[in-house]
Amino acid sequence: MKKRKFIILGILVSLIGCSNPNQEYLEKIKNQVKEDALGVEMNYKNISFQWVDTLFVKEKLNLLKTNYKESLNTILDIEYFAQDNFKKGKLFSLKYLTKDRLEELRNWEKNERGIPFNKEFKDYYEFAFANRNASKWTTELCNQIEKTDNLLTRFESLKEGNLELISNTLWYYKRMDDFNSNNSPNAIWERVNNKLIELKKLEKEIDTLSKLNPENVLSYKSLNHYKINNPILNNAEQELKKYFLFDSKFNIIGKEEFRK
Repeated sequence: MKKRKFIILGILVSLIGCSNPNQEYLEKIKNQVKEDALGVEMNYKNISFQWVDTLFVKEKLNLLKTNYKESLNTILDIEYFAQDNFKKGKLFSLKYLTKDRLEELRNWEKNERGIPFNKEFKDYYEFAFANRNASKWTTELCNQIEKTDNLLTRFESLKEGNLELISNTLWYYKRMDDFNSNNSPNAIWERVNNKLIELKKLEKEIDTLSKLNPENVLSYKSLNHYKINNPILNNAEQELKKYFLFDSKFNIIGKEEFRK
């Protein structure tokens, strides 16, 4: 974030004539302090208030993209082995995860199970699709196979770090580990899954912000120095400093602890 004094100046100029040009924002902070105390009156008293920063869409986008890249790299850099070939490599990178390799993962379950007892079906996958809704397992298996087949049809156009590919591949890695470890898979798969959840959330935020004017304001940051009577400390008076974040319409949207 960068300081934008000219914007803050514009805000202040528009409020000339008020006894305290920041009174409206102080009232909102006072209400927020009371709300944070679950409705207990804290006898809020302002000591000083100042605008310190402005966050624009383009700055937030840059930050999100940096976070996205860093989180994605933690997945792409994972060097481990799958339970079918025990070949160590960066399992989610395109260097390791070739089209042929993806087909191997797709067919692992079918090859492992062989021909089903019911000779009506030529292999386990034919059986699974014929009984797709018979159980949660067959439904999940069929869904994942269909996702894989879709990825295989457009594999040449996939870029490094494709989240669909990572998510689909992760399912096979964990499934093989479940099978070989008697449902006690390595914790690495859960860590990757958590990163994927984080990445999908970041991807959604980036997509939303990318549709906005990069010069639009997302938030204003203020620093408030104030006193309260803290009931937890027998109503002892405390002096606090805290950052309060306001959206473009000057509603409080968050707080940050003050650090020197």
